Amino acid sequence: INSILGTNAKELEGFSKTIFNVARNTEQSFNTVATAALELSRQGLNATEVQKRLADSMILTRVSGLGATEAVSGLTAAINSFNKSGLSSSVILNKLSAAAVSERDLIEGIKRAGSVASLAGVSFDELVGVITAVQVKTARGGAVIGNSFKTIFTRIQSIEKLETMQNLGVQVTDTSGKVLGATKIIQNLSKVLGELPEAKRLQIAEGLV
Repeated sequence: INSILGTNAKELEGFSKTIFNVARNTEQSFNTVATAALELSRQGLNATEVQKRLADSMILTRVSGLGATEAVSGLTAAINSFNKSGLSSSVILNKLSAAAVSERDLIEGIKRAGSVASLAGVSFDELVGVITAVQVKTARGGAVIGNSFKTIFTRIQSIEKLETMQNLGVQVTDTSGKVLGATKIIQNLSKVLGELPEAKRLQIAEGLV
């Protein structure tokens, strides 16, 4: 870890104590916590930032059953994808724990769809909400759901698809002409499709794939 962080002897001593404390407080082995600390160090974080995220990563490991590396990469993906929102690892962990599905499914979904969702104007809370809703309805795993939303958010924001929906009477922009977030567009599309016969709905759906 220190070959990556390049801390001095005093800082390294404090870092070592942090690893021991986190291991004790989260009921994880020292090796598990050290592995997580190494993965966080590889994310380009400094020693202080690594220590801040370490405990949250280990709590996520304990409650979700994810491995240390998976927990670190999941939290990192969430933070990096929604960095404009200024979400900390603690806030993200609390939001995941409050959801109605497992933290593992949410993390797997966020890892796959987070960056695309953010670009498509979907907030962290919205992404957690739609992953939760689909998981409850379909019982599919977070990885499958995340990949599906990644595809949906990518395609629904294309100029071709936006024009197609606009021609159908779907509102895709706000009053200033800015494209709406993907979840809002999907809601507006659902309203329009709900007024059409099933055969027409299927035809339109195929055209939007």
